[in-house]
Amino acid sequence: MSDFNLAKGEALFVASRGVFELHGLTRWVQKDGAWEGKTLARAEQLSALCWHPALPVIYGTSRAGMDGEIHAWRIEGDTAETIGEKKSGGAEPCHLVVDPAGRMLIFTNYTTSTLGIQGLATDGSFDGEIETIKLSGGGPEIERQDDAHPHQAFFVGETLFVIDLGDDSVREFAIDPAKRGAAALTQTRLTKLPAGCGPRHAVVLPDGRLAISGELGSNLLVGHPGAPEGAWQDVPSTTRPGPARTRHRRNYPGDIQRSVDGRFVYFANRGNDTIATFDVSGAKPVLVSELDSTVFWPQHLLVHGDHLLVAGWDSSRVVAMKLQDGVPGAAETIFECAGPGWLLMQNRPA
Repeated sequence: MSDFNLAKGEALFVASRGVFELHGLTRWVQKDGAWEGKTLARAEQLSALCWHPALPVIYGTSRAGMDGEIHAWRIEGDTAETIGEKKSGGAEPCHLVVDPAGRMLIFTNYTTSTLGIQGLATDGSFDGEIETIKLSGGGPEIERQDDAHPHQAFFVGETLFVIDLGDDSVREFAIDPAKRGAAALTQTRLTKLPAGCGPRHAVVLPDGRLAISGELGSNLLVGHPGAPEGAWQDVPSTTRPGPARTRHRRNYPGDIQRSVDGRFVYFANRGNDTIATFDVSGAKPVLVSELDSTVFWPQHLLVHGDHLLVAGWDSSRVVAMKLQDGVPGAAETIFECAGPGWLLMQNRPA
């Protein structure tokens, strides 16, 4: 068992991915030295979670078929009140973020190549209809890159960044505070990445560079937004030879997170099922370690305190790797949870 502990009053929310009654938004706490979990809200294939920037409201994306859904839950202690639930206006929504002013929920409809925009009321509930922005593009791997396929959206200041797996690109959007819906977003820059890398998730480093996981290229990309394709540092995400051990013969990298000081990035190799750590403080990323995650299909990562948490979707386990000077040690089980696919620490008042 891991020595990972929550602080007093903290809770860990987990998106439990699946189609049965136990799957959905779950909340985990420690009580008398043991972990206890509770399903707060039912949702099929709950794929991603985020907080409202100022309210105790969690948003989620769900469903893998042609009709995706978005959700809003007001969190009060160990309960979740549904204050919004509707179709996402596209297929397979997989990531979401609220703008810094708390006016709009923006989410990525991966399969149907759109950004969804949902207005928010002052209490965090949905306000008005969903509007969408169709993205276009493509890459050399036709099966996965037949069109634009946005996989992550996040803000850096007032700029919205969208990581587009299908187009091998990073898109930037300006937000007009005087407008709402799709009219509020204007694409200001598109940065092309090495062809076929299939970028999935990114983190921002202290010097403004992005560190990006290449799902299709099984690589780590590091560079400044706006830099030409050839200027990006491009290194393999894994040293393990193929074939991968779970789901597919290929290794499909997933989530990426950074250390608090930004010196290291942690990289989930799904398939090889390892966690690779890179020192990104220099001009070129340097592999520091690659450890067995001990779970099948490490879907999501979370840095909290002196631990890196890993959601093992296919193993139905959450594990922790203790950080020593920023470098993870061996993985140890925290608790078992049905299909953990996303981890979100409680950081809002309840």
